[in-house]
Amino acid sequence: MTPKQLEVFRAVMSTGTTIGASVVLKLSQSAISRQLSALEADLGFNLFHRDRGRLLATAEARILVEEVDELADVLARLKRRTDELGAGRFGRSLLKMGFPHSMTTTILPRVIRDFLAETTSVSLELVAGPYSYVEHAVMGRVADFGFVRLPPEDLGFEVMPLFTSGTLCAVPRDHALANRDAIAAEDLNQADMVLLGRLRHNRQEIESLLRDAKSEVRCRVETHSVESSIALVAEGIGISIVPAFIGSFIASERVKLVPLVPETQVDYGIITLRDAPLSRPMQLFIDMLRERILSEATLTWPK
Repeated sequence: MTPKQLEVFRAVMSTGTTIGASVVLKLSQSAISRQLSALEADLGFNLFHRDRGRLLATAEARILVEEVDELADVLARLKRRTDELGAGRFGRSLLKMGFPHSMTTTILPRVIRDFLAETTSVSLELVAGPYSYVEHAVMGRVADFGFVRLPPEDLGFEVMPLFTSGTLCAVPRDHALANRDAIAAEDLNQADMVLLGRLRHNRQEIESLLRDAKSEVRCRVETHSVESSIALVAEGIGISIVPAFIGSFIASERVKLVPLVPETQVDYGIITLRDAPLSRPMQLFIDMLRERILSEATLTWPK
C-alpha cells in the first residue's frame, strides 16, 4: 500500500463518497476509484460494498480508518517538523498546546502575550477544538499538553488539576430574569434557550438538571462554542447556560451573567502523556494561565 492510497481511503471514509473525496483531494473520480481498487488488491479484502453507485464501508474499513487517522497525524507532525528545520528554527523550542475554541479568542491571547514577553527562545503552536479533539491531539502528540474538563475521557493521561468552576446563565439584558441574583432551573420553564452541542458532557448535565426541575425549555439554537452561544444571547434569541470561567471573559453590554442554582461545579486541568513530562516553559505557561483565570474569572476556585 502507498501513502496516496491511504490518503484516498481516508478521504472517502470522511466524505462518504468518491465525489466528496475527489473534491477534497482535487483528483478525478476515476483516479479515486483506481486508488481504492489498488488498495483493496494490496490488502486482499474489500473495504467497501458497492450498492447502486454508493460505497458502504465494511467493518474492516471502519477498523482500518482509525489506524490511518493516527498515521496521518504522525505524518502531519513530521511535515511540520521538517518545515521548521527547513526554515532554520531548529534552535528554537516549539511548545504545542491544545485548547477549546472559546479560550483561544478570550483569555489565551493575553496569557500568550505575557508569556512571550518573558521567554524569547520559545515559539508556540496553538491547536483548537472541543475537549475530545484536545485529548486526541495530545494522544497523537500533535499537542504537548492540552486543557480539558476533568476527568478526561481517556484515563491514560497524566493529569494536573488547575481549578474548579461553576455555571452561569447568560441572559439578554432586557429579559425578566436578568435582574435576579441567581437563577434556578425551575425559573427556566418554557424559556427559549441557546444550548451547547448535545454530545457535550455539560449539555447532558444541563438537560438532567432541567428534567429534575420539571422545566420544559425550547432549544432555539444549538451551537458548539461558548463564545457563539453568548453572541446569540446578545441578539435576544434565548438564554444560555455556560461554564463560568469562560463566560467571565466574554464581555457583552447586552448580556447579563447570572449564577445558576443549585450550584454545579466542574473541574478543569492539563493533560500530558505519561512519558512526556512538562518542560519548564510549559510549566511557566500553565502557571500564568491558572493565575490569570483565578484572579479574573467568576465562580472559579483553585484545586
